[in-house]
Amino acid sequence: MKNPMRLAMLFFFVGFLWPSKTLSHPLKLSASLIEYDHAQETIRMECKVFIDDFDTSLFLSVLKGVARDKLSNADKRRAIEKYFKRFYKIEVNGKHVPLKVEATKVLLGHNILIIYFEKTKLPMKKGDKLKISNTMLFRDFGAEQMNRIAVRIPSFGITHGHVATLYDHTFTYTLGESN
Repeated sequence: MKNPMRLAMLFFFVGFLWPSKTLSHPLKLSASLIEYDHAQETIRMECKVFIDDFDTSLFLSVLKGVARDKLSNADKRRAIEKYFKRFYKIEVNGKHVPLKVEATKVLLGHNILIIYFEKTKLPMKKGDKLKISNTMLFRDFGAEQMNRIAVRIPSFGITHGHVATLYDHTFTYTLGESN
């Protein structure tokens, strides 16, 4: 009886203490903001991610086999842009909106990375179709992952929030219509 109890305790502690993607933190979430400034005719985006989740996904998807210590800041910026080009698409009337990294900020003690993208000149008018598809982190975390998206286009009365999931990650608006 004594040996089975020790064995059960060993399995419990090994299972509980063994690092895994789900034990790092149970919440798998990103949050992004897409905002349109009608006066300047620009669209901008920012995205918040857990650093460890994004790092895992970035290195598995884009930087396969690249040594982290060999990357310059420019390399990191290009890798982030390549990642977003693959997993986060914003289109207006079928035309891809490029996402160029402007800056990044780490919230120390919170495991959060904020990625700020440059404003993109983009005149939008009534009847234009805006399509957003966010599949970030799904490849690596599956249905555990959720991506919150806030869309603010005040000139067309759009202030919506969405949660992109593995199975529902594309949102479309026709500007000037009830969405």
